[in-house]
Amino acid sequence: METQNEVAAIRMMNGNEAVARGAFEAGVKVAAGFPGTPSTEVMDYTHQRYPEIYCEWATNEKVAVEVATGASFAGYRSLALMKTVGLHVAADALGGAAGSQINGGLVLVVSDDVGRLAGDDYNDCRHYGNMFNIPVLEPSDSQDAKDLMIRAFEISEEYSTPVIFKTTSVTCKTTSRVVIDEDYTYQAKFRDKYPISFSKVIMTTIMMKAKGSEHPKLTKCFNDFPAHMKRLAVDSNDFDINKLELNGKNIGIITAGTPYYYVKEVLPEASILKLGLVMPLPEKKIRELAEHVEELYVIEDGHDVLEKNIKDLGISVIGKELFPKFPDMMRFTPDIIEERLVPNAPKRTPMEDIPFRLPVACSGCSHTFISRILKKHKIRAAADVTCGLIGCFPHMESYSLQKCMGSSIALAHGYRVAKDNKENFVAMIGDGGFWATGISGLTNLIFNNSQSTVIIVDNSCLAMTGGQNVASSEFGFNYKPENRLDIAKVCEAIGVKDIVTVDPYEIDNLEEAILNAVNAKTNSVVIVKKPCITKFKLPKATPCYIDQDLCTKCRKCINVGCLAIESKKAQDGTVEIVINEDLCVGCGLCSTVCNHEAIKS
Repeated sequence: METQNEVAAIRMMNGNEAVARGAFEAGVKVAAGFPGTPSTEVMDYTHQRYPEIYCEWATNEKVAVEVATGASFAGYRSLALMKTVGLHVAADALGGAAGSQINGGLVLVVSDDVGRLAGDDYNDCRHYGNMFNIPVLEPSDSQDAKDLMIRAFEISEEYSTPVIFKTTSVTCKTTSRVVIDEDYTYQAKFRDKYPISFSKVIMTTIMMKAKGSEHPKLTKCFNDFPAHMKRLAVDSNDFDINKLELNGKNIGIITAGTPYYYVKEVLPEASILKLGLVMPLPEKKIRELAEHVEELYVIEDGHDVLEKNIKDLGISVIGKELFPKFPDMMRFTPDIIEERLVPNAPKRTPMEDIPFRLPVACSGCSHTFISRILKKHKIRAAADVTCGLIGCFPHMESYSLQKCMGSSIALAHGYRVAKDNKENFVAMIGDGGFWATGISGLTNLIFNNSQSTVIIVDNSCLAMTGGQNVASSEFGFNYKPENRLDIAKVCEAIGVKDIVTVDPYEIDNLEEAILNAVNAKTNSVVIVKKPCITKFKLPKATPCYIDQDLCTKCRKCINVGCLAIESKKAQDGTVEIVINEDLCVGCGLCSTVCNHEAIKS
């Protein structure tokens, strides 16, 4: 490419940058998504570098897919962005789009969290490819990410199907070389083929030969998506993104993603089938490799999806029997491959004595104030997937129930009705979770005449994923002041009877507001309003410090869960509890838990 194009240049890009570049070169017009590590930066790069593409953070992943699907029907290429747990939220929308007529290419960029031990590394988005009978592509590096994005849109249009573009925490964050055309001129790709596009309910009705299904008004809606996928499976044997490298005959490896490079490093003599399209499989190429080698292995990050699909073809392959899956492992490293497949490989042992610390909140975070009050008064509560999730960990023990994002309001309501509304159970939710799906839980709560209490933490952004805008933020890609939604007004419109807004740093007022809401004989919402201290760089007050002469080392302040409070060894070898003045914002929460007045400011 470099010799053919004088303006070609090499750039170092991480996978997220390359995905954004690929969307640009593919002629995408609309990008909608919901933030989630490790894929959030795709939208940031797209918005910052390619203003020709319309970008939005949708209220949740389902909405993002529906926005992208609408843009696709309008004839323009569109993408939806999320992490794997977000695809669970969007599954309904994807199921409706799968099997339907596609005008502009429709691609879902979905990131699996493999290798990020604090994340959702046991999820695997490829299962949705099997479930909805749609193709899945997986890049191995940044060059692949850019190139395969373009192919994903081509496949979507050629075979009339949505496409899942799977990245991982490794490919998203790893930087490698990408060849680009610096003089590339953006052009939004347009394709208007189908005047109508319906979910595959109509198609399956026709396929099952239901009485009357041959009617012309019905058959004009028909889209034979199984035939498209069968054709794609046959054609995939000729795709250059499925690369067969026939070398030695002892070992054959079928792989995709970053494990391809690990295999090349550890087993340079092996024969390899590198899959760019991981679903459907190129059966002809797999059989060719199987016939060429004595032993055939599959090395895949995540679950044993490739392995099962290959075995369904009647081809024998070794996978999880040699490389166990979750919870033993969900991603490969060169060491793992070397240990199992290289004779006399050196034994490696993990490093020992690595310090461990449970997650803690940023200094001055609103959530720590709420956690403190709930624990102090022994108020049972459900947490949400927000920064407040940290309150679930054993050093804080502020919550007794927590599930998926946006769920805490419905969880608390369900608990209370099961207890005949005789036992208090509070819901805590962040503004991001509230707008995502929590608002549905609150609507349900009101509709079913519940007397539950909801604490909504309004920190003006999606703090945990990096500070992206939400519906009540005063900033964002498409922000207009007149369109900003107000949480209190929305709660009032839904029918909440008792609403109060309070600053968490006014801790006595916060405590009184929560207790009043819990004891109220009606439904109630406490809005805890304070901008995210990290996102908005709030000014700091005088930092606190601990008087070591008064400190009894009871560690109650440690259990507040503040990042600034540390346990350190003193010069004489004893352990001291100290406050890091560089991290402390002077909020004073820690002083409220000290019974010896050792914490001062």
